[in-house]
Amino acid sequence: MRKRLLVAALGLLACGEGLFDARGRPDVRVIGREGGTVTSRDGRVRVTIPPGALAGEETVSLQEQGTRDWSVGATYALEPSGRTLAIPARVEMRAESAPGHRGPASLVRMTRAGLPAPMAGAWSEGTRSFGQLSALEDLGLSQPPCSEPIECADGFRCEDGACKACPANVSCRANPGLPGPRNTGVPAGAVLVRHEGDLVVDTPGAVLEDRDIHGRLIIRANDVTVRRCVVHAPVPREIDGIINVTGVTGVVMEDVEVFAEESSTLQWGVVGGGFTARRMNIHGVVVGMSLRSGARVESTWIHALDPVGAQYGISVFGGSDIGIYDSNVHGPGEDVGAAIFVNQEAGPTRDVRVERNRLDRGSCIVNLGHAGGASLQGMAVRNNVFGARTIYDCAVLVSTQTQLSAAGNVWEATGVEVPIERHD
Repeated sequence: MRKRLLVAALGLLACGEGLFDARGRPDVRVIGREGGTVTSRDGRVRVTIPPGALAGEETVSLQEQGTRDWSVGATYALEPSGRTLAIPARVEMRAESAPGHRGPASLVRMTRAGLPAPMAGAWSEGTRSFGQLSALEDLGLSQPPCSEPIECADGFRCEDGACKACPANVSCRANPGLPGPRNTGVPAGAVLVRHEGDLVVDTPGAVLEDRDIHGRLIIRANDVTVRRCVVHAPVPREIDGIINVTGVTGVVMEDVEVFAEESSTLQWGVVGGGFTARRMNIHGVVVGMSLRSGARVESTWIHALDPVGAQYGISVFGGSDIGIYDSNVHGPGEDVGAAIFVNQEAGPTRDVRVERNRLDRGSCIVNLGHAGGASLQGMAVRNNVFGARTIYDCAVLVSTQTQLSAAGNVWEATGVEVPIERHD
């Protein structure tokens, strides 16, 4: 759902035109401490080097260098290659659709071996893809990885981490109602107003809409409504949520995308309670959501967690009256963490309901433990579908002192009821 309207200031593009007007903006420029911009000759890529990034003058060039077997369209050489920047450069590139994938191609940097590597802070909005470079490196677009069927277009399936064409005798049509790229996050057609820095909402009943927030969103008032926003933040000084909702009630968040601009074990997605979250798209963090009392999650997509230190799709370390419904939640991987993890590390936990979700990835996909207290009461896991990405074939693990109501939970591939494992 990132195919939003391009801000009017960029103007309308005729068929075949580049994203940027390359006239008067050469692909070779002398840039010094004051910073500057270099644009590819075809106008499809722009790199902005901020003031203070270079210690002295450099001749910086950005030139097309053809396609690679992994690239979507042309790649570009950014020279002098390997020059370290004191402050990251901002990259903007004309977005392209990825063959077989429901979303856009990924903006990547190139290694010295000519292979694609993740670019920090990479994301797409409308007809642009964005990223950051801490050194001058070649760049391009590549096919994004996939982790589940909903990410692939009809006629393709997710196989070995990529969308590949289905065999002629196999139907590959993902469930269109499953939370994913088309029905979570900011809807197509929204035009967002940029906000720099943290945004604190402390007025009861406030409504915040259509914002691109380059910082944290901190909600400190009751009955706040947040709609159609993107929230992405740099690395904090300590573990913190990109959205933090603390000590309030009646908060509603709808059609919001949350992600980390840089890889860090300190980056958590949404932290707090007293809110209802609907149709959120959360990715690139080590914990998607950490829920406290009164949190309700509906029709939300948590996926592509930061592989550096990723832990849980959703965690609960204390609180009551918490619900997770009709969502698509991933853990970090097949052999670590969980899609949903509950214990009592921060205080008593009770009455947590997990119903009608698609859940996947983790050493055990759902892990419920009474650690931190004598027992864990009021757990309900009902009518969920479980993917197969668990190294121990472990869908649900509960501790010996956990009170669990479970029914209707099945493996996605077979429809067979999943086992409930019980041990400490």
